[in-house]
Amino acid sequence: MRTKLLVTVTVMTVAVLAPVVAAVSASASACPSAVRRLGLVAAVARGRVEVMDLATCRTRVVARVNVTSPVGRANSPVVHFLGHGRWLVYATTAANGSLRGPFVVPVTGGRARAPLGSGLVAFTWAPSGSRLYGITGGGELLSTAPTGSMRVVARGLGTAAAFRSLAISPDGRHAAVDISRCGEAASAELLTVDLRTGAVRTALRQTGEYDTLAGWSPDGRWLLYWPQRICSASLAADGLSLYAVPASGRGHPVRAVAHMLVYPDFLTWCAGRLIAASTPDRETELGSKLVKSEPPAWRQRTVDNPRPLSWVSPACSVSGRRLVAAAGTSQEVSFGNEHRSVYLLRPDGAVVRRLSRPDAPGLSDEAPQFSRNGRWVLFVRSRVVTAGTAADSHDTIELVQASGAGTAVPVLSFTSSDFSYYDHFNWPAEIDWYQPR
Repeated sequence: MRTKLLVTVTVMTVAVLAPVVAAVSASASACPSAVRRLGLVAAVARGRVEVMDLATCRTRVVARVNVTSPVGRANSPVVHFLGHGRWLVYATTAANGSLRGPFVVPVTGGRARAPLGSGLVAFTWAPSGSRLYGITGGGELLSTAPTGSMRVVARGLGTAAAFRSLAISPDGRHAAVDISRCGEAASAELLTVDLRTGAVRTALRQTGEYDTLAGWSPDGRWLLYWPQRICSASLAADGLSLYAVPASGRGHPVRAVAHMLVYPDFLTWCAGRLIAASTPDRETELGSKLVKSEPPAWRQRTVDNPRPLSWVSPACSVSGRRLVAAAGTSQEVSFGNEHRSVYLLRPDGAVVRRLSRPDAPGLSDEAPQFSRNGRWVLFVRSRVVTAGTAADSHDTIELVQASGAGTAVPVLSFTSSDFSYYDHFNWPAEIDWYQPR
């Protein structure tokens, strides 16, 4: 499964209606037997949260929600499995950008609950287990299980005027909290909080700067973030340098990646090395390259690849020996016409094989990720459809063998309001894959 940074989820709203339990998809004969051992797939489609059980190849609608068109990462719908695939946490964005939730529902369907209560400005989840974490407008860090038992971990984490986000360390023992303030007195703090004792430590304090937290390194020793001198969403959309700072607070920031877009799914870890998709500007189809960097020196090097392609969405296997990424011809295209394919590579950039071939110009294969055993790759095949000023995507979640044997297997089809904002889909937030150990 994708080895990815643990990032916060912010600015989203969900409207919860009555409990929904309904089978809506094809029979089990649509899936080969090998696919039926690969767990559960969830997606936030327009107006509903769906779960596909690959053991039976049947889909269940577990919740109905209000979804507005996403514009950039912060407005993306979110879905994530908790508690060994027993629960789903989900959230979406309303027109006013306010946050309610997150909401948790059993994967079998039932009434959605909001175990963290209301008034949150951000939430995230533990890398394993079923704990949820959130920050309130009053600066409290909360922790809860899906069924309740909420507790206050720490207080006083910034004022209501500060932007706060959080990420949980890979070992589940600490939270990183990003407190940033815009305006003439712009400032940023990266704090770490011991989730057992509530003890707070400052990892970074800067003035004249606004930060966006990217997450932790796999060993828990570094925090990654994007700093900017001017609080401008437009400037940030053109990309920023990624920096790393010791989580202990004993050390100085080091630039890890010279320039990239502020998308966590453009980052992955392969055996202790950070691999990123580095783009010259917000157009991801114009010469995006894969680069690698590693602590403690964080010297950036291009991952050599002789093919004239523009690379995005790298994801490493659990073993660290294989990499998948999506790539298309390096040329200017309109939203939804990226026409990318999925490639299997070695971490040094050498292409092992092409895993997918979209057979029509309007199709694009996006957001690949490995199965836990490294034998399968999941990706989303999308077709963006425009009607006047509106745009939707008609999508299929598919599985293909990393060995190249056979053809891709479609397992879940849906329609989404994700129309590929500046050539970037938000699928890593909008879908999730639970695989039993």
